[in-house]
Amino acid sequence: MKKGFLLRALFALILVLSTALCIAQPPGGRHPGGGGWGGGYPGGRRPPMGGDRQWGQNQPTTNVKPKKKVREGDTFTVAGILRDAGTGEYLPFVNVAVLDTVDQSFVKGSVSNMDGLFEIVGVPQGGFLLRVSAIGYETFSLPFSVTNNTDLGVLRIKQGVTSLNEVTVTAEKPLYAMDGEKLVYNVSEDPSIQTGTTEDALQNAPGVEVDVEGNITLRGVSSVEIWINDKPSKLTEENLKTYLQTLPANALARVETITNPSAKYATEAEAVINIVTSAHIKSNQFVSFGVNGSNQPFVSPWVSYMWKKDRLSVNLFASGRYSKRENSNEDFAWRRRDGAVEGTYDTTYYSEVFQNDVNLGKSANMFLNLNYEIDSTSEISIDGGGFMNWGDNSSIRSQSQTYYYLDSVPMFSEVFVDSTNSATDSRNIFSHLGADYTKKFDEKGHNLRIGLNTRFNNNASEQWYNRLYDVYTDLDEHRYLLSNMRSGGVSLDARYNRPYSEDGEMSYGLRADVGYDNNDYHRYNDIDGMVMDTLRTYHFIGDDASVNADVNWTHRWGGFTLSTGMGVGTDRVNYLYDSYMPFADDSTLYFLMFRPSLHLTYRTEDMHNLKLNYSMRMSHAREDQYSSFRRYGENNYFTGNPDGLKNSYTHSMEAGWQKFFDRFGNVGVEAYGRLSTNEVSSLTDAEYDDYLERIISYSMPYNMGTSWRYGTSLNMTYRPTGFFNVRLFANVYDYGYRMEYDRVDEFGNLNHQTDQNDKWSWSVRVNAWTKIFDQYMLTVAAGYNSPTISLMSERKARYFLNIGARSDFFNRRLSVYVNVQDLFNWGARIGSGSTNTNPYYITDSTRKMLNSRYISAGVTFRFGKMELEQTAKEGDTETGDSLE
Repeated sequence: MKKGFLLRALFALILVLSTALCIAQPPGGRHPGGGGWGGGYPGGRRPPMGGDRQWGQNQPTTNVKPKKKVREGDTFTVAGILRDAGTGEYLPFVNVAVLDTVDQSFVKGSVSNMDGLFEIVGVPQGGFLLRVSAIGYETFSLPFSVTNNTDLGVLRIKQGVTSLNEVTVTAEKPLYAMDGEKLVYNVSEDPSIQTGTTEDALQNAPGVEVDVEGNITLRGVSSVEIWINDKPSKLTEENLKTYLQTLPANALARVETITNPSAKYATEAEAVINIVTSAHIKSNQFVSFGVNGSNQPFVSPWVSYMWKKDRLSVNLFASGRYSKRENSNEDFAWRRRDGAVEGTYDTTYYSEVFQNDVNLGKSANMFLNLNYEIDSTSEISIDGGGFMNWGDNSSIRSQSQTYYYLDSVPMFSEVFVDSTNSATDSRNIFSHLGADYTKKFDEKGHNLRIGLNTRFNNNASEQWYNRLYDVYTDLDEHRYLLSNMRSGGVSLDARYNRPYSEDGEMSYGLRADVGYDNNDYHRYNDIDGMVMDTLRTYHFIGDDASVNADVNWTHRWGGFTLSTGMGVGTDRVNYLYDSYMPFADDSTLYFLMFRPSLHLTYRTEDMHNLKLNYSMRMSHAREDQYSSFRRYGENNYFTGNPDGLKNSYTHSMEAGWQKFFDRFGNVGVEAYGRLSTNEVSSLTDAEYDDYLERIISYSMPYNMGTSWRYGTSLNMTYRPTGFFNVRLFANVYDYGYRMEYDRVDEFGNLNHQTDQNDKWSWSVRVNAWTKIFDQYMLTVAAGYNSPTISLMSERKARYFLNIGARSDFFNRRLSVYVNVQDLFNWGARIGSGSTNTNPYYITDSTRKMLNSRYISAGVTFRFGKMELEQTAKEGDTETGDSLE
């Protein structure tokens, strides 16, 4: 069965690649005197039917079939020739689409050949709208009717214009584009991702990686803040993963990656990803529903409803989800000390852990957006919603621990073998409610936007835990763990933009946020919840308040734009760890932050884009990294560093070039560098613990002396026709650090340690899609990430290869797709993981997803006005589609 699966998958892969190579060839032009199917005219030619053309020997002509007797259900051919309205040159490789005149839904399409000729076959009778789009040209629209084979003659397309007041390209939006400090991925222009989720779309954004657990990194950096519609999401880590896994990709307009955030983002993160949902509803109503599923198993039914009348629009989205995921873990650990000879080590402890997990998840969510246009200059938007998740997780683990007593006479070792089983039931509720008011004082960019948002989150879980030893049964453990975490907050955002001339503007921002946390962690040394585990039981109360303001100045000189800004913010953090143990802790912390930034861009008339950015970011550690309170697990604990942490400073610089080619696609190159001082990161070590009376691992944060990351990235799109697309993203960088810290060895001696390391890493991702028979779309996605390092740890390499197919029926009223994830089952056979390289405490962890390879499928039904499909449940943003 496994062999048959691989043969079928290999056949599908060969079909995709061979089809892609065939379609990559330019469409063959039918030249004067050529054969083709033009019959009825000498040499396959016919006189042009429009008065816009000149009849000449070198004039390419359409080869439309002669009129035929029309019967019900017949389809026809529509043809024409595209020329530059100014130069008269023929326009090759231009997208031409036939749209329905009522709802502008896609009917048929084609691409012009080397002589500007396009021929669209299979067009039914009726009235249609022809739309011609090309990079660097204005979008051309022409109403026409089809009663038989139709020749539209020569169509003259005007060159587009670039506005200096805003980034505006009056043509088809490219998949990738530079816009100041942002690298924009236009999701709405990528047909290969429309059946996926927002998490899938993020994978296509240059530099973004999402691992199997839903963790997001941008160009190797994990300190990433997610924004939604130009506002911080304020979602917890797990809530954010759920949101990204359930929001459909066809609800997105674009994804903006900001690797060097300016002052207006007021974030302590090193990078920002802004997810912008689609534009306003145009008219009337639209409803769609469907179901997605896989043999993993996973199933997710969903429904979306959009309605607009006059000034009011309503957008509703609801979905459910059921999933099952199986993982296996292999962990090895060594505890060592300095040996008798300098540079050597003696092992004092060794551990092996094998664990299998089964995770069942169920969720339901609903989002509602109301948008009301008060008048032509102002509008108000109200959005709310939330979701609930239920989890049922079980785990079986076996562990073998060996202790080496090197100082005993004679030396001896002792082995402890145990098995553990646990079950966890969890519940998570998240809700939010917000309102935004936008006022436009004129059409030149003078506007004010004010937003008020609230959020609430509750995570609760119960866990039953049994640990049984094979020999030392007196060490057996039976535990019951109960946690209840509540958090919430209110934020107020205001942004005022004021142009002072046609070439410059000032922008002022203010953001205030108040949040709270109230968490209970109860642990019991029996499964009935009667005997309190005082070591692991505690109550946490925290509240924080922050105010951030920024001012930004932008001025343009022709194609050159200068933007500079300064942000300042203040944070107050108050916390209390209440515990039965003597290390309970409470404190109030105050921080003051500055964020200067400078961004230079230059855009030429032939679409060369250049940028040079610099920013400096100050950041402070979290409250748990300051607190001396110990948070114990089963065989480890984490504690803060109240006396040894300082503010971190990060200097970032980028230089980039991007170019769009009419007959190719686009190419972009970036060089970047980052230098950080006092960066906070945790160091894992091991020690004998007096409370647990055994050797365990512990983690404590330190300020690294210096860390750096510099490298270059390439993003390229090859798009020779409208039905074939290959995208490549590659990233190469060197990451290194140097740190000094004081370490207490197992004999109580204080030793000054120095550690320095660096490593070159690289990643590459390729996505390709092609359309065959004008209906079936095939996709391939492959990627590789080489091993990467962080403070005294290294992450192992990761691989993936996915293939898929999709088709639309009945004028896109019905869509069906099938995908194969992880074709070669690398997630189960190789997996991922990390190693800890601290010479005194070495660990090696491998994590495998046992059902990594799976087949997913989905079906979507659509009713109503098709142009409403690209609207989003989160509503529009003040910025709109800046590249449209």
